[in-house]
Amino acid sequence: MANPLLSIVVPIYNSSATIEECVGSLTSQTIDDLEILLIDDGSTDDSLEKCEKIASKDNRIRVFTKENAGQGIARNYGLDLATGEYVAFVDSDDTCTKAMYETLLRKAKDAGSDIVVGGYCDLLNGAVVESHPAGLMELRSKDEIDRYMADLVSTPGHDDSAGCIAVWDSVYRRLLIEENDVQFPSERDVYSEDLVFKLRALAFSSRVSVVPNCLYEYHVSDKSYSKRVNDDVLKRINALSQVLADEFYRRLDRFDFRKRNAGRAFASLRFSLRRAPCGAGSTAFFKALVNDEKLYNCLSAYQPSNLINAAIYKLLLTRKPRLISAVFNLIALKG
Repeated sequence: MANPLLSIVVPIYNSSATIEECVGSLTSQTIDDLEILLIDDGSTDDSLEKCEKIASKDNRIRVFTKENAGQGIARNYGLDLATGEYVAFVDSDDTCTKAMYETLLRKAKDAGSDIVVGGYCDLLNGAVVESHPAGLMELRSKDEIDRYMADLVSTPGHDDSAGCIAVWDSVYRRLLIEENDVQFPSERDVYSEDLVFKLRALAFSSRVSVVPNCLYEYHVSDKSYSKRVNDDVLKRINALSQVLADEFYRRLDRFDFRKRNAGRAFASLRFSLRRAPCGAGSTAFFKALVNDEKLYNCLSAYQPSNLINAAIYKLLLTRKPRLISAVFNLIALKG
């Protein structure tokens, strides 16, 4: 049997409530030439049983289970099993529009692209609450791809980056990934493992296409904001800054990489502070923050993009844990 045109890797951990809708959006794609790899990452609910039931009704679906190691490692596991000409990633609590992969793969074939990026929309209770079109670009030179990479790290004048740092908005030529050993770091070690993978893939690409269509459906949930972080997140943000510097500084230095890396660290920290501990654990967390010399050294190159970020940055520079803790406990900072 010939290898499929597309492999879709879906890492799964305790996704019983969402996995059927997710996979349903993949089996109903307007292209049939695909395989769906469901990677159960040691779920403790009935996700695996649901996956096996779904797979029994569609021979394009393959189910695998492994010991829990996190989403990044589960995606790497899926990459090793993938046989498609292109590979894509979908989160188990999200969905895709029916023509998503037909649209991306048509562009990949027509343009001979190694990566094709699309737009996405935010869904809340089944309704679109915000759309994020991706623009229209054909990146054919190293300089064009490098600038796109630099803008993903962070973009001057933006809170974050001008593009989406998640991997699920794209399709990737599998041989490019395989031959260059492009892998995800573990999100347990490195913050924003998607960004690292995407930059690594882009670094080996010679042709990249971007289409404006909003194709991926990101399901917004209040649950993601209710989970509190601990000071381990600071280590992961530092690890991200270090990985970006080690792997991309020389290539992207002409785009003022140090400031962009600082912008990424600030964006990651600000997002994490929305879920900082409250009450008894708050002071200890913020003490760890203000004593983190590595993080503050990276942030020293940061240039605030607006008044709110300038105020937050100035507050952080006081390095007074009780003051910072009080402010973040009293004010709900919106992204």
